[in-house]
Amino acid sequence: MNKIIPVSFNEIWNKPNKFEWQISYYWGINGCYFLNENESHDINNIITYIEKQTTYKPKKGDTIYASKASEIPRFKLKEFIKDNNLKKTSRHKYADVIIINKGYFNRFKKGLKLETHTFCTKNHTTDKIKNLILSPNTGTRYNLIDTYNTCTDYSVLSYVRNSQNDLKKIFSKHPIEKINFENNTYKVKGVIIDFYRERRLIDLLGMLVDNKNRILSGEVKFIFDEEFFIEMNKEGIELDDEYFQTLRDMLFSSDDANVKLGFEMMSNLVLNQPTLLSLAFLLNELTHTTKFRPSYYSSSNSNLKSLLKVFKTKGIHWDKDWKTFGTGLRLNFKEGKEGEIVKKFLLDNINREFKLSNSASEALVDIVFTTEVNELSLV
Repeated sequence: MNKIIPVSFNEIWNKPNKFEWQISYYWGINGCYFLNENESHDINNIITYIEKQTTYKPKKGDTIYASKASEIPRFKLKEFIKDNNLKKTSRHKYADVIIINKGYFNRFKKGLKLETHTFCTKNHTTDKIKNLILSPNTGTRYNLIDTYNTCTDYSVLSYVRNSQNDLKKIFSKHPIEKINFENNTYKVKGVIIDFYRERRLIDLLGMLVDNKNRILSGEVKFIFDEEFFIEMNKEGIELDDEYFQTLRDMLFSSDDANVKLGFEMMSNLVLNQPTLLSLAFLLNELTHTTKFRPSYYSSSNSNLKSLLKVFKTKGIHWDKDWKTFGTGLRLNFKEGKEGEIVKKFLLDNINREFKLSNSASEALVDIVFTTEVNELSLV
């Protein structure tokens, strides 16, 4: 893995028809990395391994590392570790179990695209580009000197950011510049990682690279925040009818203190399937019938924030319209009593949407799900 510096081949602003190499300035300049084809293959193997790994439950004596790409409430994690005779470490290389957030993991995975990229040659980088990087007007300001001095492969340091269309325009008018460009660049296959202001994703990348062998050998396990939060809440409160009514009264109260307490009560429940469905409907009703928004309270309630992440990861969009919300419910609750509740919810909304409920003979009385995705067959 090599940290890279974006450069571009542009016309000098005050010298028409004259071209030069420039440092490509933008805010993400210190978050760019390059993985060659072999390195990207290793990272994809790690991702595949993590995705295929069955849900792991920490056992007595395990050493836990909560990565920076994790939003598990630290105070709650501390209590869980103590109660279950686990250990905690601040160094991932000593961990048996690493906790990461699935949302960050998916964003990281999405950023890994194996493509052919253009770089300046090693000789050109250590000659012309070096002078640009080490210039007091560029290197010091953008912290590029350290990147250059610690580089392990100068042939993949200067990444050319010009688009192919821009280069074609330049070369069509100035053919001689094409020769200059081609003499100083070459193409290489790999992955450009550009995590603009994504410190957690950069840390995740480094952690995966540093622990590659341990991960692929099965020495270290991964748990997603959302799964771990459910595990930590197993000793929480069971949701019964009386508790649900109390919770509902709190959340729909006009007293902000009651609402805050209600969200705290909600985020400490045992999160089984019936409870998740009940909370999903409650959140959906709350966001569409009141001025309160759960996301407003999650900024000061890490437990609630983790709970909302569980819904987001499962694709249950309680804050959207009934179609999007219902699709998420269908994907998560297919069997038993919960499945029937979701089916009725969809059927009622379909009848209302198409105004078929005015006449019993016209109203739809059943729906059949033809696939496991979003297609519905109406009966």
